[in-house]
Amino acid sequence: MRDKYGIAGLPTVILAKPGGEEIDRTIGYVKTGNFISTVEGYQKGIGTLAAMKLEEKTKGKDPAFLFLLGEKFFAHSLWDAAEARFEKVIALDPDNKSGSADKAMINSASTWAKKEDYARAISCCHDLLKRWPDSHLNSDATAYVGWYATKAGKSDEAIAAYTEYLKRWPTGEDAAFAKEELEKLKNPAKSN
Repeated sequence: MRDKYGIAGLPTVILAKPGGEEIDRTIGYVKTGNFISTVEGYQKGIGTLAAMKLEEKTKGKDPAFLFLLGEKFFAHSLWDAAEARFEKVIALDPDNKSGSADKAMINSASTWAKKEDYARAISCCHDLLKRWPDSHLNSDATAYVGWYATKAGKSDEAIAAYTEYLKRWPTGEDAAFAKEELEKLKNPAKSN
């Protein structure tokens, strides 16, 4: 079902016309008020992928807009188009003045992971950590390095990332996950 509809992540809600033609979709958890206004906008042709692609002609140098367009392509499992927009955000805003470049970098990592290029995904996370050492996304980037390294079969790199995460953010959002993954990596016989 995920492949048939190009579902990039859960939850995904697809808004369709009565004949089944997709209008657009949301991905992730959306607060009720935001969800209702988003669906109402979609019904009017506002905020859809088609509408945003048209807006790109006039907003193609706005990092915040391009980031949202990249997210829209990502939601539609259009990885190359998403990656191109995220890369453009980073190129337009190397100092992250818009607050979109670090988000684009971490989403770029997710895009490469969706394409199962874990080395590129890891590289994006390391690049985020290096370029923007004060980014609020550094904890996420560190945890993702662990996850992508695990997916790539690079246990030592995963252990180092999870250890770093727990050292820097011992009570962070992903601390329990990092501890669990470390236990599995250090004691693979127990996790089977």
